[in-house]
Amino acid sequence: MEKVLTPAEKRQKILWEIRDLLIGAAFPFVIMCIFSSTIIMFGDTDDILVSVLAILGGDALLIAAYVIFGRQNGAVSYRRYYLNETKRRLDSSDKRAIYKTGEYALWKGIVIPLITCIPFIIFQIINIAVPNTFCIFALKYLCGWAYLPFTKAGVHEAANFVFIIIPVAAHLAGYILGMLKEQKLQAQLAEEKAKSKKHKKSGK
Repeated sequence: MEKVLTPAEKRQKILWEIRDLLIGAAFPFVIMCIFSSTIIMFGDTDDILVSVLAILGGDALLIAAYVIFGRQNGAVSYRRYYLNETKRRLDSSDKRAIYKTGEYALWKGIVIPLITCIPFIIFQIINIAVPNTFCIFALKYLCGWAYLPFTKAGVHEAANFVFIIIPVAAHLAGYILGMLKEQKLQAQLAEEKAKSKKHKKSGK
């Protein structure tokens, strides 16, 4: 039977869950900023060929990075779920196992990349409402992956929000792949463990 959490325990669970989500989003966010301030920044040039190559190449690398980080997050979260399930069956007092924090859940594969997009969303909303130099600079050199493609094509900035699909879809795909890989690994380990026990018993 699942334990009923007290209000204090629920608050602690939420805080731990938020911390885990932020940890999962940290490296993808850093990579997003690095790509935007190095490769994708060349998309702001007047040279059309260089601009297209920088934007497409930068976004392609961003997709690859988010798939990689998604796989890592998916594998780690499923591994934690698997270990915590074992602890729960043994009635462990481990709070992480009781709270089920940091465990695999499909919605986390979406929320984690959305967290990394928060700066872009904020800067873009402000710049649409009140265009200003600071927001434009931040959008170009920190969020160029989403700001430059449509803006360079002369499309209204409101359409830029569509590009949030890029990191979200890439991370979600990686998150699921990471879970499936870890699930297969845990199944293999369980099978090997069962065979080992069987051999020990038959050898007696």
